[in-house]
Amino acid sequence: MLSDKGFNVHLVTITNTIGYKFKAQLLNLGLHKNERNDLLNKARRLQLFKTYLKVQEVDIVLDFRMRKSALKELLIQKFLYRKVKTVYMVRSSHLDYYFPKTSTLTRKLFETKPICVLTEGIKLSIEDRFKLKNISVIPNAINLKDYQESYAIPTHIERKYILASGRLIPGVKQVDKLIEAYAKSKLPQVNIDLRILGRGETLDALKALAKKMGLEKQVVFEGFVKDPEPYVANALYTVLCSKFEGFPRVILESLACGTPVVATDCPTGPAEILDGTNGILIPHNDFEALTQAMNKLAFDEELRNQFKVSSRSGICKFDALKIANQWEHYLNQVYESY
Repeated sequence: MLSDKGFNVHLVTITNTIGYKFKAQLLNLGLHKNERNDLLNKARRLQLFKTYLKVQEVDIVLDFRMRKSALKELLIQKFLYRKVKTVYMVRSSHLDYYFPKTSTLTRKLFETKPICVLTEGIKLSIEDRFKLKNISVIPNAINLKDYQESYAIPTHIERKYILASGRLIPGVKQVDKLIEAYAKSKLPQVNIDLRILGRGETLDALKALAKKMGLEKQVVFEGFVKDPEPYVANALYTVLCSKFEGFPRVILESLACGTPVVATDCPTGPAEILDGTNGILIPHNDFEALTQAMNKLAFDEELRNQFKVSSRSGICKFDALKIANQWEHYLNQVYESY
């Protein structure tokens, strides 16, 4: 979005892994990381980054790092970012990823720094916990023009299904809880499958859980899918029951495909996207209510169709063109305020 707006964007990655498309000049610090990742190697990469910022005459840094160590943050602020404007990005409601746990130290480090978050819920949490005030909200964006009105169903799929997507890692997406809720629902009895897109370290354990419940043929793990839109568009609905989120793109992508959503009201995001016209929002971690909602939307075709009609219109405010304008205005403000 920023490149298309005319900004000269540089992407700096700490690890030698990039899983998404980008328009930017790349500084891959992961290529300079040795196997030991020793202190001297870290210092060299830090100096490399500092030199890069100076040579490229970077005006603003959007810092997406996890920032748990107060001492490390003090070093980075005083050494790396001393002469550059920096916006501290917060992409999850799990604030321990982004700030030291001690409120006093966090206030000392960030009380004068601009912070940009994804949701109003995250903003309120930071204000309440750390008493920080310089916080702006810019949500995730989606290119609605990139999504078709319909997609052909993948050829290997023969039965109706509901869909879940995400990284299969411990303690976040709660896919194990979803499988248990699905097992208690009426969906397996009528051959409505649960298909799961994604990969991660809990994949084998989740497969074992499905097999233990006698659902190894109805809980289908598709793995990583580069172009998931056909799966999303042809699902009865998407389901999300995360422990916490930032601003879940999986909901935006589902609604962009015309597919309604069943989601728990986890902190944060779902409540700021699902407005009652495009899906069902249930209490956080209420898995009995999740089962009931899954049943309701699976068997109530009229309700699903009502949600489908409103799915795209309800997320127009998150279209990339509008969010890009927000970013342009915000970055100009940041530049002028320093």
